[in-house]
Amino acid sequence: MAAPATKLCVFCRCVEPISQPCAAIPTSRAIEFIAPLRAHEETLILGLQQHPSTLCPRCAAFDIVQVFKDSNPLDNTERANLSRSQRLEYSRSNAKYTMEFGELASLILSPNCPLCRLIFRIFPREGLGTTDVALKLMPFRSYVQQSGWDRYPTQSRSNPAIFLGVNQESHVIITERPRAGYVVSPDGYRTVLEDCINRHGPDCQATTSPELSLTRMIDVIDRKVVRCPEQCDYFALSYVWGGVVPAPNALETKTLPNTIEDAIVVTRKLGRRYLWVDALCIDQTPNPTPIQRAEKEKQLKMMDRIYSSATLTLVAVAGDSSNAGLPGVGRPRTHQVRETIAGHTFFTVPPTALAEMHASTWSTRAWTLQEELLSRRYLYFTSTHAEFACAEHRVPESLEVTEMVPGWPRPLPAWYKSIHSALGQCKDTPDDMLISMFWKVIGNYTSRRMSNDEDSINALAGVMAVIEKSVPAAACVWGLPLAAFPRFLGWIHDEEVETPKRRGAFPSWSWAGWEGGVKISNMLMLSKGWSDWKYRDMSRDMVIRYLGVNGAQIEVEGWRVSLEIRTEPFSEAVFPGTEEMIGYVEERDLVHHNTIPSGRYECLVVERFTYRKREGGPVYQMVFMLVLEPGGVGSGVAERKTLITLTTLPGVDLMCLGPVEKRVVLE
Repeated sequence: MAAPATKLCVFCRCVEPISQPCAAIPTSRAIEFIAPLRAHEETLILGLQQHPSTLCPRCAAFDIVQVFKDSNPLDNTERANLSRSQRLEYSRSNAKYTMEFGELASLILSPNCPLCRLIFRIFPREGLGTTDVALKLMPFRSYVQQSGWDRYPTQSRSNPAIFLGVNQESHVIITERPRAGYVVSPDGYRTVLEDCINRHGPDCQATTSPELSLTRMIDVIDRKVVRCPEQCDYFALSYVWGGVVPAPNALETKTLPNTIEDAIVVTRKLGRRYLWVDALCIDQTPNPTPIQRAEKEKQLKMMDRIYSSATLTLVAVAGDSSNAGLPGVGRPRTHQVRETIAGHTFFTVPPTALAEMHASTWSTRAWTLQEELLSRRYLYFTSTHAEFACAEHRVPESLEVTEMVPGWPRPLPAWYKSIHSALGQCKDTPDDMLISMFWKVIGNYTSRRMSNDEDSINALAGVMAVIEKSVPAAACVWGLPLAAFPRFLGWIHDEEVETPKRRGAFPSWSWAGWEGGVKISNMLMLSKGWSDWKYRDMSRDMVIRYLGVNGAQIEVEGWRVSLEIRTEPFSEAVFPGTEEMIGYVEERDLVHHNTIPSGRYECLVVERFTYRKREGGPVYQMVFMLVLEPGGVGSGVAERKTLITLTTLPGVDLMCLGPVEKRVVLE
């Protein structure tokens, strides 16, 4: 009896009978970056390659050899310059070089077809819907994989390789022989590093600080922790702890977690003697004495100097713990899948470093954000390759060193890669630039995960230190620059946070006192109000005033008002004891306006905006208010419950509710 027909399922990532519905079909439809090849898939493909293989009818008709030989895909810029008739002709003539997959629920990839196996390898891993029909295999020019390719010099784009990818995703199929091992090896990156040190501008250059004398370094030659020497030329490590803590004397006995051991190897190969790793260079005593705790806090507040003074930061992108190691150093990389079709070798190309960073655990951890923000140069180690990056270059391992072109774009936005440079620009125009950058950092940071709630401020202490030194007026109180921007008390949790969870060790009025990503309304963020094109005759008043801090308590002065809210069918504010409506209430910026229960609430105004929606139209008010949770009877202290926005009906003034200007203590 013949064996049942099987397929490679792009949902469960296994071989299954064609007649059997996949139990792993997801409900989400958003397509995300492909994850690295998993061990069981590598074993699966290697096993299938041991059996006779032949192209399935669909792949045979596609004729992949001719696609690489004859296709001439245009990039987005070139297509934009075509006339409408030229674009139609281009689409028609290139249709034969594209493989449409149709509805994904009906997609059959044959386990015995070499091209199907390659497609299986590069297919997006997450967020696929069974009714998706937009995915297809298509050719594109190799340089479009790199961010900012449209700014590359023309000569560097004159003779590109042709790649095949699923909707130009991060993994591709190409017809060249794969290079084995490092092209730019760990020690080979020494040339790239020295080029940056000797030729690049100030945005790339590490700084030195006399305060580094208070830190400790790993001497990778003598394998011991020492006081930081003067003018120390050292590397730093950015990695995921994952709960793995070095054992006592592990440095001396060479039993450190794999990632740290591999970082020591790379440091030596690149000609440096000193390496900074938090697990060894900061006292990690489980139950520290008051003196040890104070010393640790001092070190944590120096993260800006430690990372900005490092000659290079080694970034362990791959792995979920410090036992993962650095791929290509102490452990093998993920293998490329290669297949032979019509006498030609085809193989998968690794994703870009940015794609692997996007999908990594490292990019989700709170501690790693400031390590990347504060560093000047990086050597990323992903599961498939290495990549050097600085403010002026990014050098993937697959790029020959001799091909570097000055002025290639940064791998990440300028504000993200060099917070020092961005803050330097903020000194002359502190408001909008600083505010925008501040909330980008806070939004990114609070959306990340941390193992210990007590690190809510510690894991960003270095960035806060840079902000305060660059813009003294923006000195932070529990993570908020209230002296300069008291309206920042109007932050909110983003839509992904359903029920915010308190962190009891921090005040309720600070984002640090809650789990989950936060942001702030554009109205409160911009120093001069929102865009003139949206509102007319904009004015702002009733701004809360910051008076001072005492421990976790702050004293503010502002307008306090009692607000009665009715939630059926929508959240509306009414005059107390009546059914007369004042306006609409929105908690945070949630889509549904009935998230806050009906009742009477004590509120504190953060800021009021008065405007017209059109020239000569009626006047509206938009009032941002903190909902207060009163403390004990007679305490005079309140906690922040949430933030609401009252949008009044035309012509209604908040003053009709009788707000009273008071001093309030928040904790």
